[in-house]
Amino acid sequence: MKVTEHVEQLLRQGRKPKELIQLGFPKSVITRVRRRLREEQTASRPRTQKGKTRAESQPQQLVTPTETASVQSKPVSLESRIQQLESRMKSLEGLRADMEHIETRLDGTPALGLKHRFECGCGASGFVALHIQCTKCGRETWWGWFPR
Repeated sequence: MKVTEHVEQLLRQGRKPKELIQLGFPKSVITRVRRRLREEQTASRPRTQKGKTRAESQPQQLVTPTETASVQSKPVSLESRIQQLESRMKSLEGLRADMEHIETRLDGTPALGLKHRFECGCGASGFVALHIQCTKCGRETWWGWFPR
C-alpha cells in the first residue's frame, strides 16, 4: 500500500494530522492528501434541497470495517517497532559507554598492541618482551611473547 493511500485511510478514520506526523508520515504527504479529501468532499456533497432531511444529504461511509481494522493494526505494529528500536538504542548507548571505559583503562597500559605491531629486523614478528621492574621492591623480570 502506498503512503498516500495509507494516510488517506487514516484521515478518513478521523485520525488527526499531528498523530500521523508522530507516526512518521511526511508532513507534505499528509497536507496534500487532506487538501484532496476536502476538495472531494466539497465536490461530491450534494446541494441540499428544501424538504430533504440532513441525514439524506450526508455522504455514506467510505471505508469498510475490515479496511479500518487492517489500517488500525499497522500503527500499533509501527509503535511496537519504534519501542524496540528505542530499547536497542539504549543498550547500544550502554555498550558505547562500556567501550569508552575499557579504552580509558587500556590507554594506561604500556605497549598496548605491541605484539601485533612489532616486527624485528631478523623477520620475526610478534615476539616481543618488556623488561619490567617492581616499583616497590625493585625485583626485575621479563614480560612478553617468546618463541617456543
